[in-house]
Amino acid sequence: MTTASPAASPAPRASRAHLVYGGIEIGVSLIVAIATWATWHRPLTTLLWTVLWLPVVHAIGLAAGFVMAAQGDPSPERQASAGTHVAVWAYECAASILLLDLCQPWFSAARLPPPRGPARPVAVLLLHGYGCNRAFWLRFSHHLAEAGYTCDAVNLGPMFGNIDDYAATIANATRVLADRTRLPVVIVGHSMGGLAARACLRHAPTLPVAHTITLGSPHFGTLHARHGIGTNARQMSIGSAWLAALASHETPAQRARITSIYTFHDNVVYPVRTSVLPGAHNVALDRLGHVSLGTHPRARARVLETLERVAQGLRRSI
Repeated sequence: MTTASPAASPAPRASRAHLVYGGIEIGVSLIVAIATWATWHRPLTTLLWTVLWLPVVHAIGLAAGFVMAAQGDPSPERQASAGTHVAVWAYECAASILLLDLCQPWFSAARLPPPRGPARPVAVLLLHGYGCNRAFWLRFSHHLAEAGYTCDAVNLGPMFGNIDDYAATIANATRVLADRTRLPVVIVGHSMGGLAARACLRHAPTLPVAHTITLGSPHFGTLHARHGIGTNARQMSIGSAWLAALASHETPAQRARITSIYTFHDNVVYPVRTSVLPGAHNVALDRLGHVSLGTHPRARARVLETLERVAQGLRRSI
């Protein structure tokens, strides 16, 4: 299949909610700096507190999340040595602080890199999860570009709205990407983004989507949703009527075009069995946290393998 050189996509808009969050980060950092200097009058101490308060708070919150996940899902697959749990937590801290605290407030309107590898027969649309924005995919998109894939990402809003309301944004982005590249689209959705992709295809089943890849998506809900706010958090609760309706409208043929990649050590989506989607291609990983699914080489390799599998199927159908 030959492809035309893709034109530039429209400039994305920045996420105002995350700009506000970034402003709060700066404001609290200034307060910490002033308070630390007033207390100790030591430049190094002031600098360390100013720079480290946010990562420390984030790391403590993640540790609490892993503990809650372990208590809520005592399945054998989650069992591991103390060293393994610490390593999973440490990587999740690094990934979360980079993507959520640094990238998302300031780079939600950044353009994704153009493809640099061999031409591929599909384009990729990237959907972020709950409380996030398209900057979640900045690192991931560079690897896709190196592999030759044209990709795009959107901001889903309102942040705490109804997941069904994201369908129009996703459908429009899919059509724009397909028209621009003259290629079918594979949607890759992290967490809530995977549910949003399924909801979009429920409302617009004729979209040029060849396959959907979900990363850590709570297909049957998550206990962690009880700590969230908004309509979308309630929709992701275990046993929600919204999830039941979503599943009831999918045919076996539609499920066969979904790959669910998940991790036994997810600190947000648990119990882990809620990511297993009957009729889909389910891929289990271990020793990875929730955000790590969007950064770790092992998760990335599974996505690239799935994209290649989809591409081979398209080549055989020509």
